[in-house]
Amino acid sequence: MKRRTLVSLLLSLAFILPLTVRADQDKNKDRDDRGRGDDAHHEHNASTPVSLLGVIPIPGNPITSADISWVDPGTERYYFADRSNLGVDIIDAESNFFVGRVSGMAGALPSGGGTTTTNGPGPNGVLVTPKHKLWAGDGNSTVRVADVDPDSPNYLNIIGSISTSIPACDNGTATGHYCGRADELGYDPKDHIILVANNAPLSVGGSHTLISPYATFISADPPYAVLGHVTFAGAGGLEQPLWDRELRRFWLTVPGPTGGSPMIARIDPISMKVDKAYTLNCLALTGTAGANITGIALGPFEHLLVSACGRPIILSALTGHVFNVITQVGGGDEVWHNPGDGRFYVTGVSTVAPTVQSLGVIDAETSTWLQNVPDVRGKNPAAFAENNHIFTIVQINAGIVASPATDDSVCTQFGLVARGCVAVFGHGNADDEDK
Repeated sequence: MKRRTLVSLLLSLAFILPLTVRADQDKNKDRDDRGRGDDAHHEHNASTPVSLLGVIPIPGNPITSADISWVDPGTERYYFADRSNLGVDIIDAESNFFVGRVSGMAGALPSGGGTTTTNGPGPNGVLVTPKHKLWAGDGNSTVRVADVDPDSPNYLNIIGSISTSIPACDNGTATGHYCGRADELGYDPKDHIILVANNAPLSVGGSHTLISPYATFISADPPYAVLGHVTFAGAGGLEQPLWDRELRRFWLTVPGPTGGSPMIARIDPISMKVDKAYTLNCLALTGTAGANITGIALGPFEHLLVSACGRPIILSALTGHVFNVITQVGGGDEVWHNPGDGRFYVTGVSTVAPTVQSLGVIDAETSTWLQNVPDVRGKNPAAFAENNHIFTIVQINAGIVASPATDDSVCTQFGLVARGCVAVFGHGNADDEDK
């Protein structure tokens, strides 16, 4: 079957099928975190180049605001933070169908105000724990817990809301909430601890100036108690926490202050303190001074890929030694390691023709760039190791919604105009997927 015909059929079916539940394929597997999973499917077409297989339509409002995504091997689902629809969208990672949405989150709200509707957008960071609980950072310094077990009576419902506010940015009144959004998060499966970042809190009194960003430790077991906080004095924000199960530590990417350098902090989940840090000199590494750092992923041999200084940078988690700076593609926001094919995935503007937003493919063992695949307006990749499908969120803007003829996104190749979508990539092509 030709790719366009196949995808057109799937798109029509996706809109016809019920949009609340498609749970018959859930295998209830119980695995832990991303990036260091079972390598049993490593040979699944892993040696062939990556190409665009198709796109998945998302019901509701067009995707004009979205954030982090996650693939959970336990539920075999792909999740992404869809602020445009005030929730987390769920896609079956085997069949590539939209199956449901956890609703009731902040949406694309502004930051910097003193009320619940001006205290940051959400959802932001997302992950799923082995007991089929979805965790999401939300606006108003709130972390949401939802049940994503299709066999549960609470399926797709929010079952917990935890505040990450601290007194320095929240005086406890209805008009005194300035801690901003609860942003990205990580999960320690050994100690059952969630670490979540508040990246841009403001002081309570006076002029509501920026104060030091901080991260919050939360028990992943009911009733989801707040265990403590760690503050990063002078940092330019906080980005992605990542659990390292070999070292039994969290890593957290920490943007530098203006004129400073970004840092990767290692955090002990028990003492709740930083016990090691690596600083990246952007000028020395890339030739351009910078303080930015966003996503982080862990590959084999304790190799970390971070999106920093505008590039994917691969370094040792053990020593901080930098193995390589990838120059063929930008670093983007979220990055991902797929144990199924041994690849790191990033999104950013390609520096080799065609010079458009692309999905970058990097060999995780050799730390070398392999290819870029055009993915115009795509961002924040996540991969399902069982079939080596890679998903990106294709986000458009209000101008495209108002003027559909200006839509240049990858979604338009399959007839989705002024909607946004989820793009699906894989090794080989759509015809191969049919066999």
